[in-house]
Amino acid sequence: MEWSRKAGWTVVLAGMLAMVSIGIAVAQTQAAPAVTVITKFQGTLLSVMKNAKTLGFPGRYRELTPAVRKSHNLAFIAEVTLGPYWTGLTAAQRAQFQKTFTRLTIATYAAEFDGYAAGQAFHVTGSRVLGNGDVIVATELVSAKGRQARLDYLLAPSHGNWQIVNIVANGVSDLALKRAQYTAIMRAQGFPVLLKKLRAKVARLMALHKAA
Repeated sequence: MEWSRKAGWTVVLAGMLAMVSIGIAVAQTQAAPAVTVITKFQGTLLSVMKNAKTLGFPGRYRELTPAVRKSHNLAFIAEVTLGPYWTGLTAAQRAQFQKTFTRLTIATYAAEFDGYAAGQAFHVTGSRVLGNGDVIVATELVSAKGRQARLDYLLAPSHGNWQIVNIVANGVSDLALKRAQYTAIMRAQGFPVLLKKLRAKVARLMALHKAA
């Protein structure tokens, strides 16, 4: 009886382990397209970093534009950053905001990824499929001195493609940060002021880094 019971539990445990393995494999398969989006985007980032001085800010902006537009759902992100104020905008205002937000996003990447240190590389450290089907891809930027930053990407399907809808850098949600900032300005000063501030920020980034 004792042997039979142990044998039975062994069979059950083996079955459970097999189911876990299958579950992990399925999750990895589901997440694979999203992981590919991130590895391609970070590959472009690394290339721009390595050639940053040769490209200069205008060149980095030019090289990053198609990569950012393809990998990020900028229209969705722009809408979410304005929270409840989005519905109160006219079609023309929405278009103005999306255009400015897109330029600011690309300009920020071009300004921040402006150089390369020996040994720097991006690594995917894991991925997870959420209950709603979205995927989190965990990555890190490392150098010869160790990890420099942790970058976790949230991706959602859009028109048949996986796109980034949020980035959490070292534990700070970029989407939540922008939403808090933008809605505060909308509440206190309104849309024209927010748009003016964002356009001014783009202009400052371009002026500051035009010779870099």
